[in-house]
Amino acid sequence: MHDPSADDALARCAEWLRGDPALATRLASIASPDAFRAALLAAVEASGRVDDLAALATVAFDRAAPARASSTPWPLAQRRGWQPIALEWSAGGAELAWGCGDVADTLPFHEQVVAALRYRPFNRGFAQRTPITPALVAELEADALPLAGLILHESRCGSTLIAQALKAWPGTRVVSEPGMLDMALTAALSGMDPGALAFRAVLAALRQRAGGDERVIVKLDAWHALALDPLRSLLPGVPWLFAYRAPLEVLVSHAREPGRHTVPGMLPEPWLAPAPAGEALSPIEHAARVLGSLCAAVAARAQPMHLVEYGELVDPSSDALSTRIPRLFGLDPAAVDARRHAATLAQHAKRPHEAFADDRGAKHDAATPTLRAIAARWMDAPYAALEAIRVRG
Repeated sequence: MHDPSADDALARCAEWLRGDPALATRLASIASPDAFRAALLAAVEASGRVDDLAALATVAFDRAAPARASSTPWPLAQRRGWQPIALEWSAGGAELAWGCGDVADTLPFHEQVVAALRYRPFNRGFAQRTPITPALVAELEADALPLAGLILHESRCGSTLIAQALKAWPGTRVVSEPGMLDMALTAALSGMDPGALAFRAVLAALRQRAGGDERVIVKLDAWHALALDPLRSLLPGVPWLFAYRAPLEVLVSHAREPGRHTVPGMLPEPWLAPAPAGEALSPIEHAARVLGSLCAAVAARAQPMHLVEYGELVDPSSDALSTRIPRLFGLDPAAVDARRHAATLAQHAKRPHEAFADDRGAKHDAATPTLRAIAARWMDAPYAALEAIRVRG
């Protein structure tokens, strides 16, 4: 049976914990719900809040409660150790949800970090929410780490390898495909977020100071290449890179497991290369159309320094991952953690428990005549345009 007194006790406890970052961080490190409840009850008793002990003892902390918005200010000093875990909209407008705790930086994608935080017993009970206001955005931006660069990509082209490799530079935080930033950019482009306030809030929240981090690099979602001009306007002067790969190799991967951005209807038609009137495209042909459109959008804006082709990433003689890309983002090649860098290159970027294997030959062997024709129709020309720019450098 639901106990209303437990909700009241949790609310009072949440307000108390948001003001004690050291205690919140300690409790947020506990993975077991039972161990967490015991530690929480001990902390509550030590604080003299004995009236809430009985109610809190009934809470299992094995399911998520809604994030709480506080009626009192949340100073920056008290927010240390908390990370953004979601962008949400309520009747009052956009809000950021926050979770407390650290997660190892070896995870390939930010959504894995968010999931790890959401499952912590502390965050199941005490995640916090802050309305996105101009004042909050100004405060977040004033304390944000520098944005050292953006990684755009075609998808299935080695961008995760780039992101993981750049983590070998001490002080470099790489945030890969954060869902909340994708949501914020969509809102800004659709007019739902005039002035891109939510976009600015999310980007600044992802760059809050923590540990020994000195800079942040963000790997964007693949479709964001179609928003390159708005991104350059929102983030003037920020270095950017576009990773891409031979058309057939990318298309074979999407034929096996379609990417979300390649599914018909996921992206607005005006953003894509025109389709012949009256012609119904198959799902894989639509995917090729999307992939070609990504490359074409970048080719219209790129200089040689902005481009890296997959072959450069896997060629042992190439300096793309050791020198050229790090320098683009202001990193000193000599400052790398060489052992970590070498270990990253030896493993599968998305599945670190597996060894890396160059699959270019296997991808070509797996391509059917139909896939070859589709790639030639929609992807070969944009790829050739990118290659013409890259080799010029």
